[in-house]
Amino acid sequence: MGNKIDTLMELLPEKETLLGSDHPQFADYLTAVGLSLYHESRFEEAEGILKRALDIRERALAVDHEDVGESLNNLALVYLAEGRYVEAEPLFSRALPIQERKLGVEHLSTAAGMLNLADLYRMMSKFSQAEPLYKRSLQIRERQLGQNHLEVAQVLNNLGKLYFEQGRNSDAEPVLRKVLEIQEKVLGLDHPAIANTLTDLASLFTDRDQFDKAEPLHLRSLNIREKQHSSQHPKVAESLNNLGWLYHQNGNYTRAESLYARAIEIWENTLGPDHSNVAACLENYADLLHKTNREIEAVALEQRVFLIRSRTN
Repeated sequence: MGNKIDTLMELLPEKETLLGSDHPQFADYLTAVGLSLYHESRFEEAEGILKRALDIRERALAVDHEDVGESLNNLALVYLAEGRYVEAEPLFSRALPIQERKLGVEHLSTAAGMLNLADLYRMMSKFSQAEPLYKRSLQIRERQLGQNHLEVAQVLNNLGKLYFEQGRNSDAEPVLRKVLEIQEKVLGLDHPAIANTLTDLASLFTDRDQFDKAEPLHLRSLNIREKQHSSQHPKVAESLNNLGWLYHQNGNYTRAESLYARAIEIWENTLGPDHSNVAACLENYADLLHKTNREIEAVALEQRVFLIRSRTN
């Protein structure tokens, strides 16, 4: 994919000469390139390209043209991915009314715009603003696509996370179980997306101290990830860390320690020794060492966590 994107970027000067630097068709080309960069997590490059596309469309088209709405949404997605929530909010907020007016309140792109804004509000802890948008997006997708579509599951999944983050576990559980049911029907039993949902459900049960319900979900998630990826994949490390935390909370320190050690090794090898995931797992491990009266080792890990975070912040 990377080579394809680089080829598209190399063609930008030629396309600009051919179409003109202010032509909406050139904005269309910039949009395609920018979204490709976004999907490859090349956010800084995507931002510059998508800003150019938005600027052209705002100058060439009506202020409420649907393509302007699309560009506002695309740029906001980049800011959302980078955690730049304050910059994303006005763009999503401008885009959604344009989509509602130009595409209609029942259009799937309008539902996607609602979902994006809801995700932003959830990440900003503006839960009361996020929930009605999730529910409106869900209703549109259920009417347009049916109740067992993966895009319906996507909204339910994020709504379930909203409930979990608010501590509304009794609301979150049936929503996440519905997500799992849809995914298993559509994707089969061993798809990586199912591992993610199993992890979310297990985290909910761990939060309630229902370790007997959480453990088989984490184990199934780990099994799927080892089959679908490899034993050294970062997602496998995530499952190992989650399972380690479960045993840690349940007082099974020996099992937890071995899982933490494996997770740290995989993350260090795949993401690097200064990645935030490594720091988070080391922090868990240090807490375990304190609880097992190994203070010198615990302090050493805490110092390493401090160094990682001071270098990356």
